[in-house]
Amino acid sequence: MVRRPVPVAAAAAVLMLGLALVAGCAAAPPSVQAERPAAAGPASDSGAATAGGESGRPGATVVALEFVRAWENVPSAVYYPLDGLAGCMFTDEGTLVVCDEQRGKVWGLDPGDLQWYEFDVPGVRPYRPVDAVVDGFKVLVLDSGSNAVYRFDLGGAYRDQVVDLRRVDPTVRTQVSAFALDRDGRMVVTDVSEQQVLLLDAFLDLSMRVGGPGAGSDQLRDPSGLAFLPDGSFVVADRANRRLSVYGRLGFFERTVGGDFTKDNPFVAPQGLAVDRKGNIFIADMGSGSIHVLDARLRPTLSAGPDFGLQAMPKVPVDVAVGPGDLLAVTDRARSAILIYRIIYE
Repeated sequence: MVRRPVPVAAAAAVLMLGLALVAGCAAAPPSVQAERPAAAGPASDSGAATAGGESGRPGATVVALEFVRAWENVPSAVYYPLDGLAGCMFTDEGTLVVCDEQRGKVWGLDPGDLQWYEFDVPGVRPYRPVDAVVDGFKVLVLDSGSNAVYRFDLGGAYRDQVVDLRRVDPTVRTQVSAFALDRDGRMVVTDVSEQQVLLLDAFLDLSMRVGGPGAGSDQLRDPSGLAFLPDGSFVVADRANRRLSVYGRLGFFERTVGGDFTKDNPFVAPQGLAVDRKGNIFIADMGSGSIHVLDARLRPTLSAGPDFGLQAMPKVPVDVAVGPGDLLAVTDRARSAILIYRIIYE
């Protein structure tokens, strides 16, 4: 069933979403203590974790994540059961889109009435949606079953196939795991079969391949998450190497963050990535059950997860998404739940 989003103004929809989410969890604690990395400063008296260092821009530093609510895997839920949660994203007007890889389903949460609805299913088998991004008034979904990208409208109606990634580079056996789209229409896609990242231009033609199997500075092992930064560079979650790899706008390797031999490395198995409008990077670490935050200079500022209360604590977070109203969505495969937090800035 396809459901069109309620035609309300974006600001009003986001406000309604925030108010309804808060009202829906009145029994939950108003704030939750979050774990800080070793480099962070002392915790505030309010119980929220305080980030260390100064960003130089007022209101740009993430100092806490405040739990709002959880969409649990209960039999009465329209999306029940959530068997294999994967990627998630917010549209500009506040619709939350969630992929269920195992069941081959994509769900949308309308910000106006907080009702879930199902996206159409393309006529391909197997269909395993693992990631989604917004492209103007359309939603693009990455399918690891067919190694293709499909396009839907915001209400979930199927439109067409955007690109077959098996034909982008026919010389190799591509197996996709995540993708990202920048404002110029360029696309980057992680390929776990060849341990590489494919860079596609605005015409979706292959322009470059970066990475390759290994633990060297410009190599990858199990690349599993992608995000563009505001300057057009992009970050790859290099899960098995316990680090992030940063590439410039033209695709050239720049640096890594974390790694096996980095002191106080916060990463265990980083996976999903998201970037807010201030340039902060949010990382879902499925190995440690944490959400890490780096500032715009790629410095660790916050780690939240193990110190949350039982209702708010992630177990195996696989992806994160930043939405309007400073909301952060987290898909947790072990809990079969979608967790919603509010980002607190200072």
